[in-house]
Parts: sequence; C-alpha cells; structure tokens
Amino acid sequence: MARKKQKSRLLGWVLLGLVALGVFQSGIFELGEKGRPKGSSGNAAQSVAATKPPAPLSAPRFVNVASLNVRHTPSPSGELIIALPRGTALRVLERQNGWLLVDLNPTLEGWVAEHLTTTQVPQQRYMPPAPVPASR
Repeated sequence: MARKKQKSRLLGWVLLGLVALGVFQSGIFELGEKGRPKGSSGNAAQSVAATKPPAPLSAPRFVNVASLNVRHTPSPSGELIIALPRGTALRVLERQNGWLLVDLNPTLEGWVAEHLTTTQVPQQRYMPPAPVPASR
C-alpha cells in the first residue's frame, strides 16, 4: 500500500507541474514592469491615470454608461435626483474629488461620478434585429 500512495503523490506533483508550465507558457503570469504581472490592475495603472490631466470644465461631457445616477451630494450614498441615459450631453459647472457638478436645467444641478462620463460622444451599442416570426 505504501507504494500506491507514493505513485499517486508523484502523479499529483507531475500534474501540478504540467499545469504550472501551461500557465506560464500561456503568459497569464508574464511579468511586466517592477516584477508585477502584466495584467494586474495595481498601482501602476492608477498612477498612469493620475498623471493624465483632467479635461477642462468647459469641455462637453457625455454619459458613458447605460444609466448614470445624478445625486444631490458628491457621494455614492447621496440622495438620487434622476438617472440619465447613455449619450446625454452634460454641462459641467464644478469638479470635486472625482465628482462633477452638472447643470440639468435652469433650476436644477446634481453630482455625477466623473469616471462614468467621457468627452467624446459615445458610440451607440449594436442592437441585433428582432427575430422574424415563423410563418405557417
């Protein structure tokens, strides 16, 4: 019985080695700068975004998600005013800690998360045509 256990342990180590070799060959754990995996979303990606200057307030902004919540305060827990659909043009009045104060109409302003907006008009998502019903 002792030999059987040794063979099964050896087989386990061989399989583990083959899996590890396959992972490294496929490049999943290929190392990039500073010894971090290339695909990791560590501080390197955040530091690149942090060095990019923010768009000026006068630049037109557009909603870049399916539905963007507009809030009374610059906080995810702020009271919800309205949700705007993708592509809605926004006029920015102020920027504060990753939030934008936008003018909704002459009497209403609200805060939106800046990272959910863009300065370019978003492309419309492809909607496949509805299926044709079968005729009898």
